[in-house]
Amino acid sequence: MLLHGIDVPSQIEHRNTLGIGWNEWSANDKVDCIVTNPPFGGYEDDGVGSDYPADLRTRETADMFMSLIIKKLLKEHGRAAVVLPDGFLFGDGIKGTLKQLLLRDCKLHTIIRLPKGVFAPYTTIKTNLLFFTKGSAVDDGSERFHTDAIWFYEHPYPAGYKSYSKTKPIRLEEFKPEQDWWGSESNDFADRVENEHAWKIDFKAKREQAEADAGPHWQRAEDLNNQAAALEGEASELRRSLVGSTNADHREKIEARIAVLRAEAEPLRLQARDAQAAGDRIYWPIYNLDIKNPNAPEEESLDPDLLLEKYKKLLGEIEETENQLKSELAAALAHHFVSEDA
Repeated sequence: MLLHGIDVPSQIEHRNTLGIGWNEWSANDKVDCIVTNPPFGGYEDDGVGSDYPADLRTRETADMFMSLIIKKLLKEHGRAAVVLPDGFLFGDGIKGTLKQLLLRDCKLHTIIRLPKGVFAPYTTIKTNLLFFTKGSAVDDGSERFHTDAIWFYEHPYPAGYKSYSKTKPIRLEEFKPEQDWWGSESNDFADRVENEHAWKIDFKAKREQAEADAGPHWQRAEDLNNQAAALEGEASELRRSLVGSTNADHREKIEARIAVLRAEAEPLRLQARDAQAAGDRIYWPIYNLDIKNPNAPEEESLDPDLLLEKYKKLLGEIEETENQLKSELAAALAHHFVSEDA
């Protein structure tokens, strides 16, 4: 605050934001604007965040901050700019749930993809700037997404740079191209154009297509679970009917019927689980926001991690080709010897 000319920062509090209970936040804590670089890669102590909603419960600090920003801290139409690592963009599990929440409750309009080394030497992890605006609450019980399209901008290294460092840090003037390209949210960034650094994805179309493709699998899962629930309900009714019964033959017949019903319900539950998983495999990949620049010229990367990944992939392709050749050769030899025997 002092570096930014605020000599007497009277409203600064030193505390652990994540240590505040989920239900301790009130409407008075909501703000119009959040600019933050939450700590990522770290984990909170046991017990911190234990009262978060079950589907948002985690100890990873950046994920906890995102939950708070979306659900507790931003006012309606409030704006946020958050620094997050690549892991948030491609992560699933709790990160997938958070991205679904972000794209549903907020308008995620821009992701600035930063190159490696922005935070060197503390970390070489690639980071991103996420810009989003909190949408209006919907009270009709339906699920509406405020994000329809997402713009990406790949921030390049300056000429002559191959990385950043403490002596060659990223500079504010490097963002002049982004500022010139930015446009205005008031007209939904209508003036933006794609270029070698900027591109847009139609998230609404991806989501609707995924929902249409996954829907039959989810419907099948629901139908199978309903069938299983009906059988289990009948078994429970029969179990209750035995209360007070002393007729051994009657009890034996009812127990046998209960066993049959439960045996019929179990495979239905397994089929429902498989159908649900099939639908999820179609739907949840839409929340992978680690999207590469389609307009960038192809160039050979010398990044050791990428080269190692390509090498492993090539080895796998070679092994697969060798196995195919062995299978074909074995089949040819078997045919040859069968002909000789004949």
